[in-house]
Amino acid sequence: MRTKLFKALSEELCSFIEQEGMAVRPYSHPRLSYFQQLTEEGQQTAIETLQNYLEVCRSVYKENHSLKDSAFLVQKGLEYFSYQCHPSIFEMVEKESRVVEFYTPQNTQIFRTINYFEFASYTIEDLYCRPWNHLYIRDEEIDNLLIQGVGAVLTKAAGPEGVLVPNQHLLTEKASLERVTITVDGVHLLPLMQKEAVEGFACIIDCRPLLY
Repeated sequence: MRTKLFKALSEELCSFIEQEGMAVRPYSHPRLSYFQQLTEEGQQTAIETLQNYLEVCRSVYKENHSLKDSAFLVQKGLEYFSYQCHPSIFEMVEKESRVVEFYTPQNTQIFRTINYFEFASYTIEDLYCRPWNHLYIRDEEIDNLLIQGVGAVLTKAAGPEGVLVPNQHLLTEKASLERVTITVDGVHLLPLMQKEAVEGFACIIDCRPLLY
């Protein structure tokens, strides 16, 4: 039953993405091998996380906006999850090459702007059922800087304006056929607040396709 539901949700998200002019596969095989490898709790988490994202997307369409309107999509995401964030996030997202992602303190990605799919070749199943470190690779030094930045955001040491990690680096898919690589020109981390508590962080990635 869970497999059937996850498959339907994945296909629905793909249909939304296709409406915005991009092509994404819901899964590599209809048996959903990565989803099947999860524990029952992991499967339920994947379903709920995907359902939540779809609800945000549906709310955008209900107000007759495109998912490519990143500022509006971010606003609806903040409203759905009851987050407050520094208003600079809306200035940052005006640049089309910037992807915005929301993460829980446990590093689960729960939201992304739709332009994420312009820079990735993974299936929906990959994104919701496989750990980030199984999907991507980058320089260890950059990883350490980002881990430090996330720690500063989650402990409020960074303040409401967050942390900028300006180091340019390459981010490469390590588990796809395409092995897509993008150039990341900088990453800005902002706290996601509920009342006075930090309940997650936003990751604003300034990226572009790698030019050989």
